[in-house]
Amino acid sequence: MNLEQCASVVQGAFLSRIQISPSPEAVKLSVYTMKEMNEWLSPDPTSTENQQDVHVAQERLGSLPLAKEGLVLISLTGQRAVALQREHIGKIIPSNFAIIEPTSELHPDYLEWFINEHPDCRKQLKIATQGSSITALSIQMLRALEIILPPMDDQVKIGSVHRLLHRKNRLLQERIVWEQQYIKQIIMGYLKEEVNR
Repeated sequence: MNLEQCASVVQGAFLSRIQISPSPEAVKLSVYTMKEMNEWLSPDPTSTENQQDVHVAQERLGSLPLAKEGLVLISLTGQRAVALQREHIGKIIPSNFAIIEPTSELHPDYLEWFINEHPDCRKQLKIATQGSSITALSIQMLRALEIILPPMDDQVKIGSVHRLLHRKNRLLQERIVWEQQYIKQIIMGYLKEEVNR
């Protein structure tokens, strides 16, 4: 089955076309960035990059691609996917992402797992970007992406296991970072004591 048979696939907004100068008529929106996607895919609790914002005309608000729970974003250059969560709601989705809105027969967490982990899907994505100087996916290619669609119960199970495993890995990664910082502080404290003797 092709992805377009169980989801709509569109490209995010070209920010340069919608951005206006700050004014009383403008609405300030946060932008969903690659940083946020990367934090989910490989967390770094010490990351301090600032949030990117844009101003858009109030009357255009209804036609802009805004993040909502249940959407799946795929990086057109990184070829990785993420199912959006509650904390992303309302952020504008830029053109470097494809926006996949699954129908009721496709679970977002399963789709995230399938795109990121299934060997057949990874192979399709690799083939789709070979031979090009710019390794970016096209919206048309994503629509034609062949997916395996098990019953919804199985999709939910696969998606849940994937999300729990991912959460465990994130917590382990955070623990490693905090341990490294703690040990560094102990060592620096020890050196200060040696200097003060």
